[in-house]
Amino acid sequence: MFIGIILNDVRQGGQDIMKEIHKISITDAVVDNLKELIESGQYSIGEKLPTESRLCERLKVSRTSVREAMRVIQALGYINLLPGKGAFVASYTPVTHSDNWYDVENAKFNDFMEVRMAIETLSVRLSVERASPKQVKELEQIHKSFLEANESKDLVRLIMLDELFHTKIISYTRNQLLININKQLLESFRVYRGDSFMNNDVYANAVEPHTRILFCFQTKNASLAVKEMRKHLEITAKDMETIHTRRTEK
Repeated sequence: MFIGIILNDVRQGGQDIMKEIHKISITDAVVDNLKELIESGQYSIGEKLPTESRLCERLKVSRTSVREAMRVIQALGYINLLPGKGAFVASYTPVTHSDNWYDVENAKFNDFMEVRMAIETLSVRLSVERASPKQVKELEQIHKSFLEANESKDLVRLIMLDELFHTKIISYTRNQLLININKQLLESFRVYRGDSFMNNDVYANAVEPHTRILFCFQTKNASLAVKEMRKHLEITAKDMETIHTRRTEK
């Protein structure tokens, strides 16, 4: 249904873009504040951080900004977010490559997907609002190539184009922190991506979600883009976890 839909009139959305830039600058400021609180030793490793509502009052920002900042510092390794319990300090310093942050042999598959879900749903919302008409055309071309690779069952190209599709979306956010986190994820995640695309059903399952996400860029529908990205990653997680489980059982 969505394949081939190209809109001639792509809205610039100048005011919306300025609002998003302002919003992400607030989130970045909250990230800096939280990192300073942790690095200064005001909270010990294992200690619970204040609730979202308390942080909103303290920092004079919205709950959304606090929530997004929490996801970022979790990805950086400063905190652990426990459902129903809150945020707990994990380290006084960010995790770096020298710390083997994403050691494939030790990191659980779910760890990758939890971080990917947080990063990519945030990224697609920002990038739909910020992507230029030229960048939307670029994403259309990547998707066209993906469809062609799917038709010819070219597994190598499918893997590369799937990675490129998601990486480009993150790059359109113009948020260097998100871009850097994604770069740290990519190398190790290729192991799981390669495994999944060896299964015909899995790479075929990516066609319609990518088409729907592209449609959101063409229509500048950020809220729908978040929903479509979340559904796509949930399906991907189920497919890849099944394959990974089979692999470990052999």
